Amino acid sequence: MENGAKDLTRRQHALLLATVQEFIATAAPVGSQQVAQRHRLGVRAAMVRNLMSELEDAGYLTQPHTSAGRVPTEKAYRYFVDHLAPTIPFRERARIELHYSAPSNDVNLMVREASRLLALMTNQTAIATAPRLEVLMIERVQFTRLREREVLAMFITKANGIHNRLVVADRDYSQAELDRMAAYLAETLVGRTLEQARVWLEERLREERARYDQFVRGALLLGNVMIALDAQAEVYVEGSTRALDQPEFTDRARLRELLRALDDKTALLDLLDRSLKDTSLLVSIGSENSDARLAGFSVVAAPYASGSQPLGSVAIVGPLRMDYERVIPLVSYTAKALSRVLDH
Repeated sequence: MENGAKDLTRRQHALLLATVQEFIATAAPVGSQQVAQRHRLGVRAAMVRNLMSELEDAGYLTQPHTSAGRVPTEKAYRYFVDHLAPTIPFRERARIELHYSAPSNDVNLMVREASRLLALMTNQTAIATAPRLEVLMIERVQFTRLREREVLAMFITKANGIHNRLVVADRDYSQAELDRMAAYLAETLVGRTLEQARVWLEERLREERARYDQFVRGALLLGNVMIALDAQAEVYVEGSTRALDQPEFTDRARLRELLRALDDKTALLDLLDRSLKDTSLLVSIGSENSDARLAGFSVVAAPYASGSQPLGSVAIVGPLRMDYERVIPLVSYTAKALSRVLDH
């Protein structure tokens, strides 16, 4: 038999799924007698032993000790996930819907609360990224004079509320002048993303007109200072101490590895960016994670969006022995529920 997942027989397929389920439930090596008794495979324990041996040869199972049962490999988890058709129970769906029944005007707070909810429901470490500023759509531009040469520059976006910055202007402007400048910028910038607005502002500042027209230059400079983007999205991590409840993390070295990755956040952002680009659910297992610090873990991530524009992601990070059948629909449904709230 070749090593490809497509070459598994019907019996091997059923046994592999049963073995992975048993190991996820017990965190202990799975024996042939155990699987034969607990799952209706239509074969005796002796046949199960032979099938397990074949799956071990194919790289799906490993045997820690000669007398012990088998443990799934990364290849087995990938096969298991690829053949899942998980559904979310009504009770958990209702809990998520109830959570979003009274949405906040603070989108960052809603995103953070999504990570808290996932951590509670899965008993795993949950992560959420706040909406990236560069993809947010501008709805309004406003400048307010605070005192001499000090201006509160404000962009209002559809999905993430108000973004403001205190700007020290090159000269003092009256409120009437600031209103005209805001109206001038709004004509072009409303309906663009913040990243598109930044590019447009920089291009206009390089043009001849901006050198000689004080009104235009003043408006462009105020807008450009306001729209300077942060390089990294905000990352919210909830339930990191829940890793202590997992048998895998009794090994302190592995626990430190996870906590370092959660603290640094660079590895997580790179991974969650993949789900944003693909605009679909992402399940990354072990060595599939590009960052070596996450090589011993699995990540289930899903993007949330406003309309067709992905804004950020929600995710669960946990051991390879994650309960994928439960976690995947919870992450997916939470992301969809958050997206629906942002669209209203």
